[in-house]
Amino acid sequence: MPRNRASVDAGSIALGSWTGNQMSGDPNNPGVSYSAKGNRAYLAGSYRFEYLNFGATTFSFFFEGFNAGTNHYTLGGDLNGDGGTANDLIYVPRDESEMNSQPFTVGTRLYTAAEQAAAWNAYISQDSYLSGRRGQYAERNGVLLPMIWRLDFNVAQDLFTDIGGRRHALQLRADFLNFGNLLNSDWGVGQRLVNAQPLTNPAADAQGRVGYRLRVVNNELMSKSLETTSGINDVYRIQFSLRYSFN
Repeated sequence: MPRNRASVDAGSIALGSWTGNQMSGDPNNPGVSYSAKGNRAYLAGSYRFEYLNFGATTFSFFFEGFNAGTNHYTLGGDLNGDGGTANDLIYVPRDESEMNSQPFTVGTRLYTAAEQAAAWNAYISQDSYLSGRRGQYAERNGVLLPMIWRLDFNVAQDLFTDIGGRRHALQLRADFLNFGNLLNSDWGVGQRLVNAQPLTNPAADAQGRVGYRLRVVNNELMSKSLETTSGINDVYRIQFSLRYSFN
C-alpha cells in the first residue's frame, strides 16, 4: 500500500521539531520522508435473529489488521553535534569493507572489530528493511513494523417480555477480545524492534571516518531485529456483562 510522506513530524515545542526529526544531513533541512502512520484495514459484521417472541441472539465480530507502528534506525549518540542523541540516521554499508567497527570490552569480554563487522553484516541481511537499503542511509519512519491481525468476537443473548405496556429485556453478553489468540497463542501478537539504535558511540577515527560499536543485548552482539510484544492487547480477554433495560 502507498505511504504518506512528510517533511517533518512537528513536536509540541521547537526543540522537539529540531531533535525529534531524524535526518542524515543538515538538521535545518531534514528533507521529505515517510510519515509516522502505517496501514490499517478492518471488517465488521453482525447478525441478530429473534424467536418465539421472547428471545434474540446476536453474533458480532470486528476483524482488524494494522501495522504495529513505524520506526527508524539511528545512531546511539550525537554524531552531527546538534544536541540530539537519537536523530542521526545510520548509513547502511554495502558490505564489511565499508564498516568501521571499534573494538571494546565489557567486563572481561573483548568484542573485536572483525567480530562486530561480521555480526553487523549478518544483522543487516536478516532485516527486511536494512537489507534493501545497502549503500544508502536509513529513512525517517522507514521501518514499517509487521501487520497485526486481530479478531474480536461477541455473542449476546436477549430475553424480553412486555409488562404494563413496556418492553422489559435482560441481556447476557460475552465479549472475546483478541479471539484468535484464544485459539492459537501465536495469533494476534504484535512485534517491535529489539532496539532502534544497533550502533552506538559514534566518533571519528584518525582518518576522519565514522567509527561505532555494535550494541550488546543480553551479553551478545545484536543478531535479530524483532521481538514479540507482551502487552495486554497481545493476549485474549473475555468479558461478561449483564444488562437490564425497559422502555
